[in-house]
Amino acid sequence: MKFALVSHTLPPSLSGQAIMIYRLLSSVDPSQYCLLSRQDYSKRVRDEGSNQRLPTRYYHLPIRWELKRGYRFGLARVREFVNVPLGILSRGFQIARIMKREQCEAVIACTGDLVDLPAAYLASRLVRAKFYAHLFDYYSFQWMDPLARYFAQRLEPGLMRGAAGIISPNEFMTDELKRRYGVSSTVIRNPCDLSEYEGHLNGASGNSDGEIQIVYTGAIYDAHYDAFRNLIAALDLLGSPAAKLHLYTSTPASYLAERGIRGPVVRHEPQPASAMPDIQRRADILFLPLSFNSPYPEVIKTSATSKLGEYLASRRPILVHAPADCFLSWYFRQQRCGVVVDKAEPKQLAQTIEMLVRNLDLQEQISASAWNCARTEFSIRTAQTRFAALMELSERSGQRKGFD
Repeated sequence: MKFALVSHTLPPSLSGQAIMIYRLLSSVDPSQYCLLSRQDYSKRVRDEGSNQRLPTRYYHLPIRWELKRGYRFGLARVREFVNVPLGILSRGFQIARIMKREQCEAVIACTGDLVDLPAAYLASRLVRAKFYAHLFDYYSFQWMDPLARYFAQRLEPGLMRGAAGIISPNEFMTDELKRRYGVSSTVIRNPCDLSEYEGHLNGASGNSDGEIQIVYTGAIYDAHYDAFRNLIAALDLLGSPAAKLHLYTSTPASYLAERGIRGPVVRHEPQPASAMPDIQRRADILFLPLSFNSPYPEVIKTSATSKLGEYLASRRPILVHAPADCFLSWYFRQQRCGVVVDKAEPKQLAQTIEMLVRNLDLQEQISASAWNCARTEFSIRTAQTRFAALMELSERSGQRKGFD
């Protein structure tokens, strides 16, 4: 069954979502799908550090219908209220035309853009094709803008109930969809390339200078701020100059400092994906935070960060600092593959860090469990197999080596 996949970001972009799409589709025959995005990938050179462009046809979805006037006299919100449905109609017709040209029998729309899901749903109805939703995030709650959230919350019920299939990142999202809309979904976790981690055995970190390196890799935004402030307060309570938080992030140091993320903190420039395994394996502790006071608690509850598989595969001790009722806290407790502090209490966090650094047996136990989770649930092969079954696909016989 040939399909079109719609996403605001696509390979070879270095965003987590684009990397996940590459890993998911790398075994699929290129003649069985095409890729559509609001970004123009036909003119883009490969992103630095990435060679992950999929060998299929890319289509650009430019903005065609949009009101550009109406900023004066308090009409900006009215203008945007009109532009959202205009955008859905315009993009929906574009997707439908491409699907007809490519003879697609289905369309998959990914979260991340307000318009993509409803536009793809409209296109599926225009060409009488199947519609699938790939939920990297909670569509109706991921928007800070009130108008965007207004539209998403009113569109989501029809989109979910009208889908031929839904891909969710974890069990918490699956339960939410079942509770709210009475629909089932397929859990496909954000996969990790385990071949980059297989040569490493759990044990001591790569640090020999006595420093305790607590490492975080990735973007930092309002889903994390207070959790990081709690960690910094915990490091102050430890009173050890050897304990430092190392951040590998594109978020500027000045921006972090304005939000209280400063002190025993070493910020590193963002590194290519190929460097992440070595960085993560040198950590004494990998830190996995989620906010206790987020503007979108529903997203926090169902969040499944794209770095989860990487952290598990690194076989280093993982410290989760997140609310008790979210997926991350539940998963790490259920699998015993890390240590969880689910209260916003720096003192408890400091005690846990001290205990974890000293308890080598516990480090080995949770690291072994983490590697087992990575192999059984987060491998690229597992994700590809589940995706192929959902979409009724035949995988290429020439599967790339090292992806199992």
